[in-house]
Amino acid sequence: MMCLRRCFSVTLMALIMTLAASVFAEQQTWKVNLKDADIRAFVTQIADITGYSFVIDPRVKGKVTVVSNAPMSQDAVYEMFLSVLSVHGFAAIPGAGVIKIVQQNNAKQTADNPAYLNRVPSEQIVTRVIQVKNANALELVPILRPMVAKYGHLAGVAAANALIVSDHVANIKRISRIIDELDSPSKYELEVVQLEEAWVGDMVELLEELAPSELGKTAKAKSSAKKFSVVADQRSNRLILRGDETFRTKMRVLIAKLDQPSSTGGKTKVIRLKHADAEDIADLVKGLIGDIATEESAEKGKAAPKSEANVYADEGLNALVIRGEPSLLQELEGIIDQLDVRRAQVLIEAAIVEIEEGVDDKLGVQWALYDQGSSVPGALTNFSNIGGLTTAGILAALLEKDSSDDGNFSPEAIGSPGPGITLGVGETRDSGVSWGALVQALEGDNAVNVLSTPKVITLDNQESSIFVGQNIPILTGSSTSGGAGTSDPFQTIEREDVGVELIVTPSISEGELVRLEIEQSLNNLTLSSTTVDVITTKRKIKTNVLADDGETIVLGGLISDDVKTSEQKVPLLGDIPFLGALFRSTSTEVRKSNLMIFLRPTILRDKADAQRVTQSKFDELWELNLELKAMNGATPEELQRLEKPEIDGLYTEMQLR
Repeated sequence: MMCLRRCFSVTLMALIMTLAASVFAEQQTWKVNLKDADIRAFVTQIADITGYSFVIDPRVKGKVTVVSNAPMSQDAVYEMFLSVLSVHGFAAIPGAGVIKIVQQNNAKQTADNPAYLNRVPSEQIVTRVIQVKNANALELVPILRPMVAKYGHLAGVAAANALIVSDHVANIKRISRIIDELDSPSKYELEVVQLEEAWVGDMVELLEELAPSELGKTAKAKSSAKKFSVVADQRSNRLILRGDETFRTKMRVLIAKLDQPSSTGGKTKVIRLKHADAEDIADLVKGLIGDIATEESAEKGKAAPKSEANVYADEGLNALVIRGEPSLLQELEGIIDQLDVRRAQVLIEAAIVEIEEGVDDKLGVQWALYDQGSSVPGALTNFSNIGGLTTAGILAALLEKDSSDDGNFSPEAIGSPGPGITLGVGETRDSGVSWGALVQALEGDNAVNVLSTPKVITLDNQESSIFVGQNIPILTGSSTSGGAGTSDPFQTIEREDVGVELIVTPSISEGELVRLEIEQSLNNLTLSSTTVDVITTKRKIKTNVLADDGETIVLGGLISDDVKTSEQKVPLLGDIPFLGALFRSTSTEVRKSNLMIFLRPTILRDKADAQRVTQSKFDELWELNLELKAMNGATPEELQRLEKPEIDGLYTEMQLR
């Protein structure tokens, strides 16, 4: 009994886990966005999503572009996959445990019942046998053949009075419905009427209005709907009539009167685009028109015409003007409607953080001795690695004072002392011997923190850039007068951008993943020691990265540690322990810098996302305004009385100060 309960519990647990996994699979969705991707990589991605195994024909090659903004289930992804294959002339044929990707022309030879799939998609190419009960199957073949794709197959079997069809599931269902309507008893015959001017879609609607008793909505609910019908074959612009002689005669008369040339001389439609660019869509549609015309001409056994329709783009209205056959217009309108979708935007935020730290330690002692009556009148130590005053400069100033007429001392002759402390001591004795010492010491510590945060919003798959900085002049050449042929002096100058520049192209992929093509550069201005020109420093990153929506990633960084040590001393005396410090000068400079660049993309799919980001940045601006007021002496009570204006106030008279 215990064993039976244990087995029942295990079975129940397995069933619950299976149902949970099934519900999770049904709820999970994907978005597929590709641009000029290799079709084999596209098949690999579909295999990961659907779990199917694929075998690819070596002749299957090319690039595909897929734009998907709505989440799709696993079945919808595979349906979309079949549509993409069909557009590029390929087909997926399920086999024993795998799906073969082949050319459409070879699909009808291997199409079979797809028992391997969980659900048969409408775009799947399969082979079906349709049994005809009343009509002659061989007579239906020429009527139905134009409805089958050129890479499909339609044949009649006289012995079994059946039809064998290889085509997409959706098209086979449509053909089956037509066969059901045409497969009537012998007294109800079939007749095909070719339209010359009118379009079959409009013609069927007119006939239903003009013959309500046979074709109207009330007639469809009665048994007469099984006797009389008018079926539109949009592929060949033909009408298929089913009924007795009286009904067919009535329809022929109406059709002959209605199938007249248009008063405007053609069919023209204006489509105003909401999101897409008219020029880009026009180029795409022109290519599709050529493919459609070639396909239809091949089915009719005729040479391909130059074009079946004309497409013009109006950039001012962002609209398309299409002129052509009604059946082609309807197909193109459906394609344009799927392409004219709102594109997502991406907010790119970059943070450039640079931290610099410097330490200066300098100490030096300089001596001077002067004996006016000695054969060696003087001696001195002169060190220059600290900068500022030197003993040589001081002695020169003293000699200038003694030789001057007025005996005044000139401070300009000494020079300016360096940073830190400078101490001078000395003595002049009655014997004429003078001595002096110059002590200089400096200890410095400095730190710099530079933060730049450029931000830019751009469309998906659209390059955008932002530059914050200056455009400075740089001397590149000059000439002065003084020689033959150079009497006119001149200077040549070029201008260069100095600042922060961000160039980025985002591409949104499946799973809220953003692929970024980034070029980030940081230019700084440094004064030249020659005081004639300037020196610019440039740090640049050019890379491609992947980041999730709202994820912060580091692009790169540069860490440097420079140490400069300089020592000047009197030989021998400078090496004496402790006492040698009086006869030498030491200088140590330490420079450390750390430069890091961070980046965060945020996907903005709709208007609400864009408004949320805009309001957030406006709130940051208002907080900065309050901080500035507080720094200028505003009290907390005054700040509380301030009311934050609406963001639309930026375009009126709103001021933040």
